[in-house]
Amino acid sequence: MKLPFKSLVSILLLLGVVFTGGLVAFYSMTRQRLEAEALLRQMLRAKEVAYLLKPGIVYTGHVAESTAAVVAPVRDSAELERFLQALLSSAPSEAIHGLGVWFEPSAFPGERPALALYAQRVEPGQASVVVTDARESQPGEIREQRWYQQAMEGQGAPVFPEPHHVRDSIYRVHVRALREASGTLVGVIAVDIFIPELHGILQQANAPGGEELLYVTTPRGRIFAYPGKVPLLEWARSQGLTVASLGELTLGDALQYEARQMPGPRRTTKVEVGESGWTVHVSSAESSLFSSIRRFRLAILLLGVAVWTVLLAVPFLVHRTLRVRQLSFALEERRRLHGVLERSERRLREVLETSLDAVVAVDCYQRITEWNVQAERLLGWTKEEAVGRPAFEVLLGPELQQLLARWEVVAPRQRSCATVQRRDGELLPVELSTTIVQSGGMLVRYLFLADITERQRSEEERTRLLSQLQQRSAELQATIDNMVDSVVVSDTSGRITFVNKAGRQFFGEVGSAGLQLSNSYLELFGVRLGADRVPRVEEMPLQRALRGNVVVDADLSFPSPERRRTLHLRANAAPIRDEHGRITGAVSVARDVTDMIELDHLKDEFVRVAAHELKTPVAIMNSYAQLALKSEPKPTTYRKMLDAINRGADRIDRIVRELLDVSQLHLGRLELTEEPLDLRELAEETVANMAAQSTQHHLWVKPGEPIIIRGDRTRLRQVLVVLLDNAVRYSPSGGRVEVRLERHAHEVEVGVSDEGIGIPVERQARLFERFYRAHSGTSHDRGGMGVGLYISREIIFHHGGSMRVSSEEGKGSTFCFSVPYAPQREREDLHS
Repeated sequence: MKLPFKSLVSILLLLGVVFTGGLVAFYSMTRQRLEAEALLRQMLRAKEVAYLLKPGIVYTGHVAESTAAVVAPVRDSAELERFLQALLSSAPSEAIHGLGVWFEPSAFPGERPALALYAQRVEPGQASVVVTDARESQPGEIREQRWYQQAMEGQGAPVFPEPHHVRDSIYRVHVRALREASGTLVGVIAVDIFIPELHGILQQANAPGGEELLYVTTPRGRIFAYPGKVPLLEWARSQGLTVASLGELTLGDALQYEARQMPGPRRTTKVEVGESGWTVHVSSAESSLFSSIRRFRLAILLLGVAVWTVLLAVPFLVHRTLRVRQLSFALEERRRLHGVLERSERRLREVLETSLDAVVAVDCYQRITEWNVQAERLLGWTKEEAVGRPAFEVLLGPELQQLLARWEVVAPRQRSCATVQRRDGELLPVELSTTIVQSGGMLVRYLFLADITERQRSEEERTRLLSQLQQRSAELQATIDNMVDSVVVSDTSGRITFVNKAGRQFFGEVGSAGLQLSNSYLELFGVRLGADRVPRVEEMPLQRALRGNVVVDADLSFPSPERRRTLHLRANAAPIRDEHGRITGAVSVARDVTDMIELDHLKDEFVRVAAHELKTPVAIMNSYAQLALKSEPKPTTYRKMLDAINRGADRIDRIVRELLDVSQLHLGRLELTEEPLDLRELAEETVANMAAQSTQHHLWVKPGEPIIIRGDRTRLRQVLVVLLDNAVRYSPSGGRVEVRLERHAHEVEVGVSDEGIGIPVERQARLFERFYRAHSGTSHDRGGMGVGLYISREIIFHHGGSMRVSSEEGKGSTFCFSVPYAPQREREDLHS
């Protein structure tokens, strides 16, 4: 979200006010701190000077007081001389130059002369001392000296007259009145102080230029030392004061002098020199003392000006920046729009040139302004020939002439069919769409022409194919309706959408279109699936096909009241898929096999009855033939005839038993007598019996341990006999026939292998069908009814096993069957 310009200015002004207030508070606080620091530095300066002056001043006072106390009662010249010499010798040579004592005449009774002795060092700074008569060394009357009078007037307070020269050295005199114990003034004592020591300290402490002045006053407020002595004395005299030395001036005179003669306000700080009463004064110009405050104030002022300049400049800069940005954006937008316009024009040109339609633009004067490549190909005119010419001269179709004559005939984006004329005069059918746009201040109509010659041909072809499709559909409908088989079609939900005539005759109400099968319908109409089992809806062929399965030869049966019989149908079903492989429905085709089923039942019944009927006479023939052979010897001819009758009766008996087995299996009446038995022993027995009948073949059982199973001994022997008989029969040149028994996890597998003629691959799939003979009609046909393998497989199946074959033509065959082991307890009982 963008901040408005006025709000930005208000915020900046508020920030400026807040910043200024903070800056003022910061300046006030910092100024106080800087001022306190400056005054503290001034005081420290004064204390430093006081510390340097303290030893000389205090010691001088002590010397004066000590001298006064010693010499006050002395009236003897020699003793006084000795005292002065001792005192001066013990004093520091760099500070005290001389000691002088002057007694008043009144201090001596009678006519004794007054004493005036002066002890001084031979050379300044040396330890040797000489004592002289002060009255001789100093000219004039001592009492008339200004310093003497000041000392007497001071009543014991120190007085500091003007410095004086002694042998090119400057001294300052420390004088005070001399009192007796009773307090009577008896004279004056003077101590000559070596000034350069004290004045050097002040001169070093005073800064040049008079910005800071350090001077010393006495306990009575008299000036002891001042850096600008001459100007101060001149000023004092100009004010009408009669002064000869600084000691005559007071601190007030010095302050008045500074206030009048030195520019600017000044700040004075004083520090006492110990407890001597002397005071060090520091007088500083505030401009120098508080120069850091002035600089800080200037910095704060500059900072405030800078901040306000920035704050006031920001709105201007922001305004200018926004204006520049607006202009930049406007310029960039114009460039972008210009680029978009150029790209649009270029893209439009590319679209026009690459369009599959012929594009023609006609202005309001009916002249052609645009003519693309496809228009050149379609109409035969080049762009250079067409552009600028009247449209009627080029596009001569009658419909187009009427269209171009009036702008409002065809609405924009509406498509219609028209006819245009090519350059060579050929008329072309086209599909036309038009639109009107504003270009350059005038209306321009764009015509889009698409050649529909191929489309018309395709439409004609589609009409022809539709007619053929309708004809084929009618033919297919007639074919389906007249089919003997029923055809039922359902959608993905299982609802029946089509039933042909045969289906309606078969199923009646159940086969009505629009009906959806349910379990209640199946129970109501008594539908059976397979071996008389009532199915559920999901087991019906049509529903299985909807799940993607292909159903082949599913047997259905249901009672038909109209025909007064049970109908048997054999149905196939498959899913119906679209072009993407998705299931969209299912179709089921069912054939009426009722007559075939009934005929099959009649055949099975006939076989069963015929087998029973033949069983008795065959048994009689076989019995009488065997009895005749066992009676008294017959001629050889009769014996051969009886043998032939016996063998024929045996063969007929075997055929009859096989037919009975087939009948029982087909009717589901095969019964087994199961018992624990040793399958290896049974195989060895059977092979031994078969080996006695066939001398050309080598039959044997691969040796191994006993294998206990539970089964019907007779039926399993029958299976072994069939497999061994086939192996011998189809091995005409003899050879090896091997029986092997292999153990597996839950079952035993028995295999019978021969080295005979083998079985063609294409016939192996039907070996276990009833009455099928693989070599029928070939040179290897050995006769038989083709039921042995069928019966063997069914016997093994009823034992819970399976049978398979592997064969290679010319190399032999191997038939294998597997049966489960007997329970563990029965195997242990049989072994024991």
